[in-house]
Amino acid sequence: MQKPNEKLKANVLLFLVVLFWGMTFPLQKIILADGVSPVFYNFIRFIIATSIIGIFGIKQIRKTTWNDLLKGLILGAFLASAYVFQTWGLVYTSSSKSAFITALYVTFVALLSPIIEKRMPTVMQIMAFGISLFGLYLLTTPNVSSFNFGDMLTLLCAIMFALHVVFISVFTENSNNNEIGLLFPQLLTVAIANLILVPFIPGKIILNIPIVAVALFTALVASIFAVAVQLRYQKHLGSISASLIYVGEPAFALLFAVIILGESVGLMKGMGLGIMLTGVAFGSVSSALKLRRNNRSEKNEITNTSNRR
Repeated sequence: MQKPNEKLKANVLLFLVVLFWGMTFPLQKIILADGVSPVFYNFIRFIIATSIIGIFGIKQIRKTTWNDLLKGLILGAFLASAYVFQTWGLVYTSSSKSAFITALYVTFVALLSPIIEKRMPTVMQIMAFGISLFGLYLLTTPNVSSFNFGDMLTLLCAIMFALHVVFISVFTENSNNNEIGLLFPQLLTVAIANLILVPFIPGKIILNIPIVAVALFTALVASIFAVAVQLRYQKHLGSISASLIYVGEPAFALLFAVIILGESVGLMKGMGLGIMLTGVAFGSVSSALKLRRNNRSEKNEITNTSNRR
Protein backbone atom coordinates (compact mmCIF):
# COMPACT_ATOMS: atom_id res chain seq x y z
CA MET A 1 0.00 0.00 0.00
CA GLN A 2 1.35 3.42 -0.94
CA LYS A 3 1.99 5.78 1.99
CA PRO A 4 0.27 9.21 1.70
CA ASN A 5 3.39 11.01 2.96
CA GLU A 6 5.46 9.47 0.14
CA LYS A 7 2.97 10.82 -2.40
CA LEU A 8 3.06 14.25 -0.73
CA LYS A 9 6.87 14.25 -0.82
CA ALA A 10 6.79 13.19 -4.47
CA ASN A 11 4.40 16.03 -5.33
CA VAL A 12 6.54 18.63 -3.52
CA LEU A 13 9.85 17.46 -5.01
CA LEU A 14 8.51 17.14 -8.56
CA PHE A 15 7.01 20.63 -8.14
CA LEU A 16 10.53 21.87 -7.28
CA VAL A 17 11.87 20.07 -10.35
CA VAL A 18 9.41 21.94 -12.59
CA LEU A 19 10.30 25.21 -10.86
CA PHE A 20 14.02 24.65 -11.56
CA TRP A 21 13.30 23.63 -15.17
CA GLY A 22 11.39 26.88 -15.65
CA MET A 23 14.25 28.87 -14.15
CA THR A 24 16.73 27.49 -16.70
CA PHE A 25 14.96 29.09 -19.70
CA PRO A 26 15.79 32.78 -19.03
CA LEU A 27 19.25 31.92 -17.67
CA GLN A 28 20.15 29.92 -20.76
CA LYS A 29 18.58 32.54 -23.03
CA ILE A 30 21.06 35.10 -21.65
CA ILE A 31 23.96 32.77 -22.44
CA LEU A 32 22.76 31.70 -25.89
CA ALA A 33 22.04 35.32 -26.91
CA ASP A 34 25.76 35.71 -27.68
CA GLY A 35 25.54 33.03 -30.37
CA VAL A 36 26.92 30.15 -28.32
CA SER A 37 26.29 26.74 -29.87
CA PRO A 38 23.27 25.23 -28.03
CA VAL A 39 24.63 21.70 -28.29
CA PHE A 40 28.07 22.81 -27.09
CA TYR A 41 26.40 24.45 -24.09
CA ASN A 42 24.38 21.25 -23.49
CA PHE A 43 27.61 19.26 -23.63
CA ILE A 44 29.24 21.51 -21.00
CA ARG A 45 26.14 21.29 -18.78
CA PHE A 46 25.86 17.52 -18.95
CA ILE A 47 29.58 16.75 -18.76
CA ILE A 48 29.67 18.79 -15.54
CA ALA A 49 26.69 16.83 -14.22
CA THR A 50 28.28 13.54 -15.27
CA SER A 51 31.59 14.46 -13.60
CA ILE A 52 29.90 15.44 -10.32
CA ILE A 53 27.94 12.19 -10.19
CA GLY A 54 31.05 10.26 -11.19
CA ILE A 55 33.07 11.74 -8.32
CA PHE A 56 30.52 11.73 -5.50
CA GLY A 57 28.57 8.64 -6.54
CA ILE A 58 31.47 6.36 -7.42
CA LYS A 59 30.52 3.77 -4.79
CA GLN A 60 26.97 3.44 -6.11
CA ILE A 61 28.21 3.45 -9.72
CA ARG A 62 30.48 0.49 -8.95
CA LYS A 63 27.41 -1.40 -7.73
CA THR A 64 25.59 -0.82 -11.02
CA THR A 65 24.27 -4.04 -12.49
CA TRP A 66 24.09 -4.75 -16.21
CA ASN A 67 20.32 -4.44 -15.91
CA ASP A 68 20.58 -0.94 -14.35
CA LEU A 69 23.14 0.06 -16.99
CA LEU A 70 20.85 -1.06 -19.82
CA LYS A 71 17.89 0.82 -18.32
CA GLY A 72 20.04 3.94 -17.84
CA LEU A 73 21.26 3.83 -21.45
CA ILE A 74 17.70 3.45 -22.76
CA LEU A 75 16.51 6.41 -20.67
CA GLY A 76 19.61 8.34 -21.73
CA ALA A 77 18.84 7.68 -25.39
CA PHE A 78 15.33 9.10 -24.95
CA LEU A 79 16.64 12.12 -23.02
CA ALA A 80 19.50 12.80 -25.45
CA SER A 81 17.17 12.52 -28.44
CA ALA A 82 14.73 14.95 -26.82
CA TYR A 83 17.41 17.59 -26.24
CA VAL A 84 18.89 17.15 -29.72
CA PHE A 85 15.53 17.37 -31.52
CA GLN A 86 14.51 20.38 -29.42
CA THR A 87 17.75 22.26 -30.06
CA TRP A 88 17.82 21.38 -33.74
CA GLY A 89 14.17 22.35 -34.14
CA LEU A 90 14.78 25.78 -32.62
CA VAL A 91 16.99 26.59 -35.62
CA TYR A 92 13.92 26.45 -37.88
CA THR A 93 10.95 27.38 -35.66
CA SER A 94 10.02 30.09 -33.18
CA SER A 95 10.54 29.76 -29.45
CA SER A 96 6.77 30.08 -28.77
CA LYS A 97 5.93 27.22 -31.15
CA SER A 98 8.79 25.19 -29.71
CA ALA A 99 7.49 25.69 -26.16
CA PHE A 100 3.95 24.75 -27.15
CA ILE A 101 4.89 21.65 -29.18
CA THR A 102 7.42 20.45 -26.58
CA ALA A 103 4.84 20.68 -23.80
CA LEU A 104 2.55 18.41 -25.81
CA TYR A 105 4.58 15.55 -24.33
CA VAL A 106 2.04 15.48 -21.49
CA THR A 107 -0.56 14.44 -24.06
CA PHE A 108 1.74 11.75 -25.43
CA VAL A 109 2.26 10.50 -21.87
CA ALA A 110 -1.51 10.13 -21.51
CA LEU A 111 -1.58 8.16 -24.77
CA LEU A 112 1.47 5.98 -24.10
CA SER A 113 0.89 5.20 -20.43
CA PRO A 114 -2.17 2.97 -20.97
CA ILE A 115 -0.20 1.01 -23.60
CA ILE A 116 3.14 0.70 -21.79
CA GLU A 117 2.23 1.02 -18.10
CA LYS A 118 -1.32 -0.35 -18.37
CA ARG A 119 -2.58 2.71 -16.46
CA MET A 120 -5.67 4.45 -17.73
CA PRO A 121 -6.19 8.17 -17.02
CA THR A 122 -9.31 9.10 -15.05
CA VAL A 123 -11.99 11.38 -16.45
CA MET A 124 -10.77 14.16 -14.14
CA GLN A 125 -7.19 13.70 -15.33
CA ILE A 126 -8.30 13.91 -18.97
CA MET A 127 -10.18 17.12 -18.15
CA ALA A 128 -7.07 18.46 -16.37
CA PHE A 129 -4.98 17.74 -19.49
CA GLY A 130 -7.45 19.64 -21.65
CA ILE A 131 -7.54 22.65 -19.31
CA SER A 132 -3.74 22.75 -19.03
CA LEU A 133 -3.14 22.47 -22.78
CA PHE A 134 -5.65 25.25 -23.51
CA GLY A 135 -3.89 27.45 -20.96
CA LEU A 136 -0.57 26.50 -22.51
CA TYR A 137 -1.82 27.58 -25.94
CA LEU A 138 -2.83 31.00 -24.58
CA LEU A 139 0.45 31.26 -22.66
CA THR A 140 2.71 30.65 -25.66
CA THR A 141 0.30 32.02 -28.35
CA PRO A 142 2.03 30.04 -31.11
CA ASN A 143 1.33 30.58 -34.78
CA VAL A 144 0.28 27.09 -35.80
CA SER A 145 -1.00 28.02 -39.25
CA SER A 146 2.07 26.39 -40.83
CA PHE A 147 3.97 23.26 -39.88
CA ASN A 148 7.63 23.26 -40.93
CA PHE A 149 10.69 21.03 -40.54
CA GLY A 150 11.58 22.58 -37.19
CA ASP A 151 8.08 21.87 -35.87
CA MET A 152 8.41 18.23 -36.92
CA LEU A 153 11.72 17.94 -35.07
CA THR A 154 10.16 19.52 -31.98
CA LEU A 155 7.26 17.10 -32.19
CA LEU A 156 9.79 14.25 -32.14
CA CYS A 157 11.32 15.94 -29.09
CA ALA A 158 7.94 15.85 -27.32
CA ILE A 159 7.58 12.14 -28.10
CA MET A 160 11.06 11.42 -26.72
CA PHE A 161 10.33 13.36 -23.50
CA ALA A 162 7.09 11.41 -23.13
CA LEU A 163 8.90 8.09 -23.57
CA HIS A 164 11.47 9.21 -20.99
CA VAL A 165 8.73 10.01 -18.45
CA VAL A 166 6.80 6.77 -19.06
CA PHE A 167 9.83 4.48 -18.99
CA ILE A 168 11.09 6.08 -15.78
CA SER A 169 7.89 4.83 -14.16
CA VAL A 170 8.33 1.41 -15.77
CA PHE A 171 11.99 1.01 -14.85
CA THR A 172 11.68 2.31 -11.26
CA GLU A 173 8.58 0.39 -10.28
CA ASN A 174 10.85 -1.84 -8.17
CA SER A 175 11.82 0.16 -5.05
CA ASN A 176 15.26 -1.51 -4.90
CA ASN A 177 16.67 0.41 -7.85
CA ASN A 178 20.16 1.94 -7.78
CA GLU A 179 19.22 5.54 -8.67
CA ILE A 180 22.82 6.60 -9.25
CA GLY A 181 23.35 3.57 -11.46
CA LEU A 182 20.40 4.74 -13.57
CA LEU A 183 21.34 8.44 -13.45
CA PHE A 184 25.01 8.29 -14.48
CA PRO A 185 24.56 6.61 -17.90
CA GLN A 186 21.70 8.97 -18.74
CA LEU A 187 23.76 12.10 -18.15
CA LEU A 188 26.78 10.65 -19.95
CA THR A 189 24.67 9.67 -22.97
CA VAL A 190 23.24 13.19 -23.29
CA ALA A 191 26.73 14.74 -23.00
CA ILE A 192 28.22 12.47 -25.68
CA ALA A 193 25.28 12.94 -28.08
CA ASN A 194 25.53 16.75 -27.87
CA LEU A 195 29.32 16.67 -28.32
CA ILE A 196 28.96 14.59 -31.48
CA LEU A 197 26.51 17.11 -32.93
CA VAL A 198 28.61 20.23 -32.24
CA PRO A 199 29.95 20.39 -35.85
CA PHE A 200 26.45 20.08 -37.30
CA ILE A 201 24.42 22.64 -35.29
CA PRO A 202 25.12 26.38 -35.88
CA GLY A 203 26.76 28.32 -33.04
CA LYS A 204 30.05 29.54 -31.60
CA ILE A 205 32.34 27.48 -29.38
CA ILE A 206 32.74 29.83 -26.42
CA LEU A 207 33.77 28.96 -22.88
CA ASN A 208 33.84 31.70 -20.24
CA ILE A 209 32.87 32.24 -16.60
CA PRO A 210 29.16 33.13 -17.23
CA ILE A 211 28.67 30.07 -19.43
CA VAL A 212 30.37 27.75 -16.92
CA ALA A 213 28.39 29.31 -14.04
CA VAL A 214 25.02 28.79 -15.74
CA ALA A 215 26.04 25.33 -16.90
CA LEU A 216 27.06 24.42 -13.34
CA PHE A 217 23.80 25.71 -11.87
CA THR A 218 21.63 23.93 -14.44
CA ALA A 219 23.72 20.76 -14.10
CA LEU A 220 23.11 20.68 -10.34
CA VAL A 221 19.42 21.62 -10.11
CA ALA A 222 17.93 20.90 -13.55
CA SER A 223 19.91 17.77 -14.41
CA ILE A 224 21.23 15.93 -11.34
CA PHE A 225 18.51 16.95 -8.86
CA ALA A 226 15.69 16.76 -11.42
CA VAL A 227 16.46 13.35 -12.91
CA ALA A 228 17.36 11.89 -9.51
CA VAL A 229 13.99 13.00 -8.12
CA GLN A 230 12.22 11.56 -11.16
CA LEU A 231 13.98 8.23 -10.72
CA ARG A 232 13.18 7.98 -7.01
CA TYR A 233 9.79 9.61 -6.57
CA GLN A 234 7.87 9.58 -9.87
CA LYS A 235 6.89 5.94 -9.22
CA HIS A 236 4.73 7.13 -6.30
CA LEU A 237 2.57 9.15 -8.70
CA GLY A 238 2.79 7.36 -12.02
CA SER A 239 3.67 9.05 -15.29
CA ILE A 240 0.17 10.48 -15.92
CA SER A 241 -0.10 12.25 -12.55
CA ALA A 242 3.53 13.39 -12.78
CA SER A 243 3.03 14.85 -16.24
CA LEU A 244 0.18 16.98 -14.88
CA ILE A 245 2.84 18.61 -12.67
CA TYR A 246 5.39 18.83 -15.50
CA VAL A 247 2.94 20.78 -17.68
CA GLY A 248 3.50 23.74 -15.34
CA GLU A 249 7.06 24.20 -16.65
CA PRO A 250 6.18 26.92 -19.21
CA ALA A 251 4.34 28.84 -16.50
CA PHE A 252 7.47 28.98 -14.34
CA ALA A 253 9.53 29.81 -17.42
CA LEU A 254 7.31 32.86 -17.98
CA LEU A 255 7.45 33.82 -14.30
CA PHE A 256 11.25 33.78 -14.20
CA ALA A 257 11.47 35.52 -17.58
CA VAL A 258 9.50 38.39 -16.03
CA ILE A 259 11.74 38.42 -12.92
CA ILE A 260 15.13 37.90 -14.61
CA LEU A 261 14.67 39.32 -18.11
CA GLY A 262 12.01 41.91 -17.34
CA GLU A 263 9.59 40.52 -19.92
CA SER A 264 6.04 41.86 -19.81
CA VAL A 265 2.94 39.70 -19.41
CA GLY A 266 -0.03 40.64 -21.57
CA LEU A 267 -3.67 39.81 -20.96
CA MET A 268 -3.55 36.66 -23.12
CA LYS A 269 -0.48 35.24 -21.36
CA GLY A 270 -1.92 36.15 -17.97
CA MET A 271 -5.12 34.27 -18.78
CA GLY A 272 -3.11 31.33 -20.08
CA LEU A 273 -1.02 31.23 -16.90
CA GLY A 274 -4.13 31.24 -14.71
CA ILE A 275 -5.83 28.51 -16.74
CA MET A 276 -2.68 26.35 -16.70
CA LEU A 277 -2.35 26.63 -12.93
CA THR A 278 -6.04 25.71 -12.64
CA GLY A 279 -5.41 22.62 -14.75
CA VAL A 280 -2.38 21.61 -12.66
CA ALA A 281 -4.35 22.05 -9.42
CA PHE A 282 -7.29 20.13 -10.86
CA GLY A 283 -4.96 17.32 -11.89
CA SER A 284 -3.35 17.16 -8.44
CA VAL A 285 -6.77 16.90 -6.78
CA SER A 286 -7.83 14.14 -9.16
CA SER A 287 -4.62 12.21 -8.48
CA ALA A 288 -5.13 12.53 -4.72
CA LEU A 289 -8.70 11.25 -5.01
CA LYS A 290 -7.54 8.34 -7.14
CA LEU A 291 -4.87 7.41 -4.56
CA ARG A 292 -7.45 7.58 -1.76
CA ARG A 293 -9.77 5.25 -3.66
CA ASN A 294 -6.94 2.82 -4.37
CA ASN A 295 -5.82 2.78 -0.73
CA ARG A 296 -9.41 2.27 0.41
CA SER A 297 -9.81 -0.65 -2.00
CA GLU A 298 -6.55 -2.21 -0.77
CA LYS A 299 -7.67 -1.87 2.86
CA ASN A 300 -11.01 -3.49 2.08
CA GLU A 301 -9.27 -6.32 0.26
CA ILE A 302 -6.93 -6.93 3.23
CA THR A 303 -9.87 -6.83 5.64
CA ASN A 304 -11.88 -9.29 3.54
CA THR A 305 -8.90 -11.63 3.27
CA SER A 306 -8.40 -11.55 7.07
CA ASN A 307 -12.10 -12.25 7.66
CA ARG A 308 -12.02 -15.26 5.34
CA ARG A 309 -9.16 -16.67 7.37
